[in-house]
Formats: sequence, C-alpha cells, structure tokens
Amino acid sequence: MTEVWCFQMEKSKYDIMYKTANQIRSYRTSAGLSQKTLAAMAGLDPAFLGHVERCLKCPTIDTLNKISNALNITLSQLLDFDHPPKETKNVDLLKKITVLFNQLTPEEANHLTNIIFKIVEFKKH
Repeated sequence: MTEVWCFQMEKSKYDIMYKTANQIRSYRTSAGLSQKTLAAMAGLDPAFLGHVERCLKCPTIDTLNKISNALNITLSQLLDFDHPPKETKNVDLLKKITVLFNQLTPEEANHLTNIIFKIVEFKKH
C-alpha cells in the first residue's frame, strides 16, 4: 500500500511540475523572451531555467516568484493552470527592451535611441 501512495505522490508532483513548466514557457514565449533573457531578468542561471521548463528541476517558491516578477505577472497567475497567459502588453516588451538596452555600449544605446525616435517621427507623418 505504501508503494502505491509514494507513486501517486511522485506522479502528482510531476503533474504540477509539468503544468508549471508549461505556464512558464507559455508566458515567456508570449512575451517574446528567450530563456536566456528571462533568466537574466529573474536573476537565474539560463541552464537552470531550461531545466525547469523541461521538468528536470523543481523550482522553489522563491524561484517561481522571481520568474513571475520578471514576467510582470503575479505568482498566482503563474500557478493558475486553468487560465492560459493573456496577450502581452507594452510593459512586458519594455522590460525586454530595457534588459537588451542595458547590454549595449553608450554609443550603441545612443544610436538605437536615435533609430527609435526616427521610427516614431515616421509613424506620425
């Protein structure tokens, strides 16, 4: 009887890990983020995030909280398996751009800023 109970517990744990991994992947991809970018935003090792998404590692609540914060969602949204991620908003894209922008040299950042201003001006006309 104990063996059956242990197996059920392990299957139950795996089911939760699997659903959590799918939620993380869905939110990440809908935000247009790579694993590497999300890991950087959450302060995690990219390989670890990959392991979480493939159900090879079980993240702690603290880690899930870091991931949800980086995705600009609540922890309860991340763990709400009955509701898929909603469309991303500009806030999510701005976070991604900020991470990438901070990786540029000052000269590259200045060039990129000028390009963005030119695009906005073009759209106005």
